Amino acid sequence: MMSMGNVHLHVGMRKLKSVLAVFIGFCIWQVIRLVVPGLEIHPIYIYIYGIIEMRETSEKTIDFGKRRIKATFTALLIGLPTLLLSVYLQSLASVEAVRIGIELVMILVGILVVLCIAEMVGCKNFCGLAAAILVILLVSHTDEEPMVYALLRSSQTVIGVAVAWLINVKWFPFYGEKKIPVEELNPDIIEEIK
Repeated sequence: MMSMGNVHLHVGMRKLKSVLAVFIGFCIWQVIRLVVPGLEIHPIYIYIYGIIEMRETSEKTIDFGKRRIKATFTALLIGLPTLLLSVYLQSLASVEAVRIGIELVMILVGILVVLCIAEMVGCKNFCGLAAAILVILLVSHTDEEPMVYALLRSSQTVIGVAVAWLINVKWFPFYGEKKIPVEELNPDIIEEIK
């Protein structure tokens, strides 16, 4: 254990599981790259969601993972048609400023729609995530294959959550510290605490 003033640094299981999630995500992505060789080497969204979903307990990983997946699919449900419409409308415009304006309007309308639908389907605290994923789908793509790129980005989210679930729920589950009721403690220990 390293100490920096009053802060004691240690490498615990959760940190190690986060590193393992990134490594496994990298390996999975390299297998996918064998089929689709043009993909980037590092799957940033697998890394991000593999780390984020490494929750304090296995139950939280399951609960938050389900909500994150629901938010992702909500964003896809709204994002893919919005992306198609945006690309189509932009193709009709001959002026760059008009294309940018169309894209901005589609982003703003898409955000509003996805926030409303995410709330309706019970994404709870993950409505903002659904909107963020929608934005990523709409603006973070190549001109050649925007739909494929959007699906790949969303699949990275699902893979990252699945890797975290595999590690934190199946391989190395942690259900929290068991709390011992005060009445079960040794009376001598209770005296020392007082």
